[in-house]
Amino acid sequence: MSEADAVRQDAVKQGMREIDFVLHSSWRLGKTIVAGWSHDGRRASFCFSEPYMVLGSAEDLPRLVRGRRLMDAAVFAETCKVLRARPLTMDLPFTVGTGKGEVNPLLIENLVKRYTISATESRAVILFDIVSFSKHTPLEQVAQLSSLEYSINSAAKRLNQVGLRTELARSTVGDGFYVWNRGEGPDADLRSWLALLLILADNALARQKGNPKLVPTLRAAFSIGSHFSYHQVEGTTPRGFEYIVGEVTITLARIIAKALPGQILIGQFQRELGGVAGTSIETLGFLARAEQVAGTLSGLEVGHAALLGLRSITTTPGDKAGIAVYRIGDKHGYTHQAFNARVTVERENCDPLMLGRTGSDLAGFTAEPAAYDAKAALKR
Repeated sequence: MSEADAVRQDAVKQGMREIDFVLHSSWRLGKTIVAGWSHDGRRASFCFSEPYMVLGSAEDLPRLVRGRRLMDAAVFAETCKVLRARPLTMDLPFTVGTGKGEVNPLLIENLVKRYTISATESRAVILFDIVSFSKHTPLEQVAQLSSLEYSINSAAKRLNQVGLRTELARSTVGDGFYVWNRGEGPDADLRSWLALLLILADNALARQKGNPKLVPTLRAAFSIGSHFSYHQVEGTTPRGFEYIVGEVTITLARIIAKALPGQILIGQFQRELGGVAGTSIETLGFLARAEQVAGTLSGLEVGHAALLGLRSITTTPGDKAGIAVYRIGDKHGYTHQAFNARVTVERENCDPLMLGRTGSDLAGFTAEPAAYDAKAALKR
């Protein structure tokens, strides 16, 4: 590295520290958040406003919570005007831009994210719940959470090994986790479903080999929907990873409340497809696509054996012909619809690993089954 490059790197590091100091000071423990920012050469400007002001204006101006917070000069000025906020401007020891020798604005954008609330229109999210968690000793609880964490990390690693870029984030719910892929889009959602299957397979194999008190019995739910992301405050610092809350997390919490031990529920959803206007798929179309992508996992090591195939089906009561969707009522009087999933994991020189419950093994599942109408689902 040349002396000039070393000096430039030091200037970038120092500048990023200065930006973080200014953002943190203006953030004031969450009293205000960043609604937008802009740059002009060696200057950066930030628009801070109270969260209720930003969220209250977001319906008319979705730009305040959707997409990047980086704005051009005109949009930034309009944002400050709408929020009645005075822009905070600072000088930088480098030039922001995409040219040679300039600092990419995405570096600053990633730092700014810690001080924002962002909306995501559509993302796949998984909810894992450890069955009878409160009945275990503290030592057993810690062991079960650690085991589940390992299965999550292992699934992400395996998907990345075959070129399916996956970065699994999570937030705890006490006796389990919400898990999602930080990447966005239909492909990222498909990988989230495959991650769910690999996590459950790893967990099932661990239960076969280890002490069942130290490896959790799981029930799982999967769905796609909207949510908000924010960074939780710990002491005086926002954490470096996000938490999510919104339609999709509420749906998952409601449907998993009725799930049986070992059951896999997948919510009824409609997923817009990127790149093609006005096109979307519903849950069963999503599962069909996921099975095609699963073919790329062939040969992947799962439990010291090569993976031959992953097949997901939905079941009906008594495993009769047809497709059934279950209506799950919650304590607030709302109804959520979900499918019961059954997964077959085929591995070389091994008996198939069966995940989930069959349609004949749902005694105690207090949900009302109904015939599924795919056309009606796409019109929702």
